[in-house]
Amino acid sequence: MNINYKKSLKLVTLLITSLLIATVSATVYYSLTMQSTVTVSSTYVKFINATDTPAGSTVDYSFCTLSLSTLPNSTIIYERAVGVNNTDETNGHYIRLRHVSVAPNGTATVGNFTHIKFYLLDSSNATVATLNYTTNGNNWSVTSDTDWVLLQNLTAMYIKVETLSPATATASNAVTITISVDAQ
Repeated sequence: MNINYKKSLKLVTLLITSLLIATVSATVYYSLTMQSTVTVSSTYVKFINATDTPAGSTVDYSFCTLSLSTLPNSTIIYERAVGVNNTDETNGHYIRLRHVSVAPNGTATVGNFTHIKFYLLDSSNATVATLNYTTNGNNWSVTSDTDWVLLQNLTAMYIKVETLSPATATASNAVTITISVDAQ
Protein backbone atom coordinates (compact mmCIF):
# COMPACT_ATOMS: atom_id res chain seq x y z
CA MET A 1 0.00 0.00 0.00
CA ASN A 2 1.34 3.31 -0.99
CA ILE A 3 0.69 6.19 1.45
CA ASN A 4 0.53 9.69 0.09
CA TYR A 5 2.39 11.66 2.74
CA LYS A 6 1.48 14.99 1.23
CA LYS A 7 -2.24 14.31 1.52
CA SER A 8 -1.82 12.85 5.02
CA LEU A 9 0.18 15.88 6.14
CA LYS A 10 -2.50 18.21 4.74
CA LEU A 11 -5.20 16.20 6.54
CA VAL A 12 -3.30 16.26 9.83
CA THR A 13 -2.64 20.02 9.43
CA LEU A 14 -6.34 20.57 8.71
CA LEU A 15 -7.35 18.57 11.81
CA ILE A 16 -4.89 20.43 14.06
CA THR A 17 -6.01 23.80 12.68
CA SER A 18 -9.68 22.86 13.23
CA LEU A 19 -8.94 21.82 16.82
CA LEU A 20 -7.06 25.07 17.47
CA ILE A 21 -9.88 27.16 16.03
CA ALA A 22 -12.50 25.25 18.03
CA THR A 23 -10.46 25.60 21.23
CA VAL A 24 -9.69 29.29 20.78
CA SER A 25 -13.24 30.27 19.77
CA ALA A 26 -14.95 28.32 22.56
CA THR A 27 -16.56 30.56 25.18
CA VAL A 28 -15.03 30.22 28.60
CA TYR A 29 -17.38 30.51 31.55
CA TYR A 30 -16.45 30.97 35.16
CA SER A 31 -18.42 31.99 38.21
CA LEU A 32 -18.04 34.02 41.33
CA THR A 33 -19.74 32.73 44.44
CA MET A 34 -21.23 34.91 47.12
CA GLN A 35 -22.80 33.68 50.30
CA SER A 36 -24.81 35.93 52.57
CA THR A 37 -26.02 35.46 56.09
CA VAL A 38 -29.03 37.61 56.94
CA THR A 39 -29.73 38.12 60.62
CA VAL A 40 -32.83 39.78 62.00
CA SER A 41 -31.67 42.66 64.14
CA SER A 42 -33.40 45.02 66.50
CA THR A 43 -34.90 48.25 65.20
CA TYR A 44 -33.91 51.19 67.36
CA VAL A 45 -35.84 53.92 65.55
CA LYS A 46 -39.59 53.27 65.78
CA PHE A 47 -42.93 54.98 65.25
CA ILE A 48 -44.93 55.70 68.41
CA ASN A 49 -48.38 57.13 69.08
CA ALA A 50 -48.38 60.81 69.93
CA THR A 51 -50.78 63.28 71.53
CA ASP A 52 -52.44 64.18 68.20
CA THR A 53 -52.42 60.77 66.50
CA PRO A 54 -55.81 60.86 64.75
CA ALA A 55 -58.52 58.31 65.56
CA GLY A 56 -58.55 55.53 63.00
CA SER A 57 -54.78 55.66 62.54
CA THR A 58 -52.55 52.61 62.88
CA VAL A 59 -49.12 53.05 64.43
CA ASP A 60 -46.74 50.09 64.45
CA TYR A 61 -43.00 50.17 65.09
CA SER A 62 -41.99 50.31 61.42
CA PHE A 63 -45.22 51.34 59.69
CA CYS A 64 -48.02 53.78 60.33
CA THR A 65 -51.14 54.88 58.54
CA LEU A 66 -52.51 58.28 59.52
CA SER A 67 -56.19 59.11 58.96
CA LEU A 68 -55.97 62.85 58.37
CA SER A 69 -58.70 65.32 57.40
CA THR A 70 -59.01 68.69 55.79
CA LEU A 71 -61.94 71.09 55.44
CA PRO A 72 -62.76 73.61 52.70
CA ASN A 73 -61.01 76.92 53.29
CA SER A 74 -59.47 75.66 56.53
CA THR A 75 -56.07 74.77 57.89
CA ILE A 76 -55.99 71.74 60.15
CA ILE A 77 -52.87 71.12 62.22
CA TYR A 78 -51.95 67.82 63.84
CA GLU A 79 -49.21 69.15 66.14
CA ARG A 80 -47.91 65.68 67.03
CA ALA A 81 -49.49 63.33 64.51
CA VAL A 82 -46.97 60.56 65.15
CA GLY A 83 -43.71 60.16 67.03
CA VAL A 84 -40.36 58.81 65.90
CA ASN A 85 -38.58 57.30 68.89
CA ASN A 86 -34.91 56.27 69.25
CA THR A 87 -34.80 53.43 71.80
CA ASP A 88 -31.04 52.94 71.48
CA GLU A 89 -29.49 53.46 74.91
CA THR A 90 -26.06 54.50 73.66
CA ASN A 91 -26.23 55.83 70.09
CA GLY A 92 -28.03 58.57 68.26
CA HIS A 93 -29.34 57.77 64.78
CA TYR A 94 -29.80 60.05 61.79
CA ILE A 95 -33.28 60.29 60.26
CA ARG A 96 -34.85 62.11 57.34
CA LEU A 97 -38.23 62.48 55.63
CA ARG A 98 -38.25 61.17 52.06
CA HIS A 99 -41.01 61.40 49.44
CA VAL A 100 -42.13 58.02 48.07
CA SER A 101 -45.41 58.65 46.23
CA VAL A 102 -48.52 60.81 45.94
CA ALA A 103 -51.76 59.71 44.28
CA PRO A 104 -53.77 60.80 42.49
CA ASN A 105 -51.68 63.21 40.47
CA GLY A 106 -52.59 64.95 37.22
CA THR A 107 -56.35 64.79 37.88
CA ALA A 108 -59.00 67.31 38.90
CA THR A 109 -59.08 65.72 42.39
CA VAL A 110 -55.76 67.43 43.16
CA GLY A 111 -57.51 70.81 42.98
CA ASN A 112 -59.31 69.94 46.25
CA PHE A 113 -56.09 70.55 48.15
CA THR A 114 -53.79 73.54 48.56
CA HIS A 115 -50.98 71.97 50.55
CA ILE A 116 -50.10 69.19 52.95
CA LYS A 117 -46.96 69.81 54.97
CA PHE A 118 -44.98 67.41 57.15
CA TYR A 119 -42.73 68.98 59.79
CA LEU A 120 -40.17 67.06 61.82
CA LEU A 121 -40.13 68.57 65.31
CA ASP A 122 -37.42 68.04 67.92
CA SER A 123 -38.23 67.41 71.58
CA SER A 124 -38.67 71.17 72.18
CA ASN A 125 -41.17 71.39 69.25
CA ALA A 126 -38.72 73.31 67.05
CA THR A 127 -38.99 72.48 63.35
CA VAL A 128 -35.81 70.72 62.16
CA ALA A 129 -37.03 69.53 58.73
CA THR A 130 -40.00 70.05 56.41
CA LEU A 131 -41.44 68.07 53.49
CA ASN A 132 -44.04 70.12 51.58
CA TYR A 133 -46.66 68.93 49.12
CA THR A 134 -48.28 71.82 47.24
CA THR A 135 -50.65 71.89 44.30
CA ASN A 136 -50.50 73.72 41.01
CA GLY A 137 -53.72 73.07 39.12
CA ASN A 138 -54.07 69.31 38.77
CA ASN A 139 -50.53 68.44 39.82
CA TRP A 140 -48.69 67.93 43.07
CA SER A 141 -45.27 69.41 43.67
CA VAL A 142 -43.03 68.13 46.44
CA THR A 143 -39.90 69.61 47.96
CA SER A 144 -36.69 67.62 48.03
CA ASP A 145 -36.12 65.00 50.69
CA THR A 146 -35.05 66.53 53.96
CA ASP A 147 -31.47 66.59 55.21
CA TRP A 148 -30.41 63.98 57.74
CA VAL A 149 -31.15 65.06 61.33
CA LEU A 150 -29.63 63.50 64.44
CA LEU A 151 -32.17 61.81 66.71
CA GLN A 152 -30.36 61.51 70.03
CA ASN A 153 -30.39 58.26 71.98
CA LEU A 154 -33.50 57.63 74.10
CA THR A 155 -35.23 60.63 72.51
CA ALA A 156 -38.36 61.13 70.42
CA MET A 157 -39.11 63.57 67.63
CA TYR A 158 -42.59 64.21 66.31
CA ILE A 159 -44.12 64.69 62.89
CA LYS A 160 -46.51 67.61 62.66
CA VAL A 161 -48.94 67.62 59.72
CA GLU A 162 -50.72 70.68 58.31
CA THR A 163 -53.51 70.36 55.73
CA LEU A 164 -55.13 73.18 53.76
CA SER A 165 -57.89 73.01 51.15
CA PRO A 166 -59.43 75.80 49.06
CA ALA A 167 -62.97 77.04 49.65
CA THR A 168 -64.06 75.12 46.52
CA ALA A 169 -62.93 71.73 47.90
CA THR A 170 -65.49 68.94 47.55
CA ALA A 171 -66.10 66.47 50.39
CA SER A 172 -64.95 62.85 50.03
CA ASN A 173 -62.01 63.61 47.72
CA ALA A 174 -58.83 62.05 49.01
CA VAL A 175 -55.11 61.92 48.38
CA THR A 176 -52.67 59.24 49.53
CA ILE A 177 -49.17 60.43 50.36
CA THR A 178 -46.49 57.91 51.22
CA ILE A 179 -43.42 59.13 53.03
CA SER A 180 -40.44 57.18 54.26
CA VAL A 181 -38.76 58.08 57.53
CA ASP A 182 -35.27 56.80 56.74
CA ALA A 183 -32.99 55.93 59.65
CA GLN A 184 -29.25 55.26 59.74
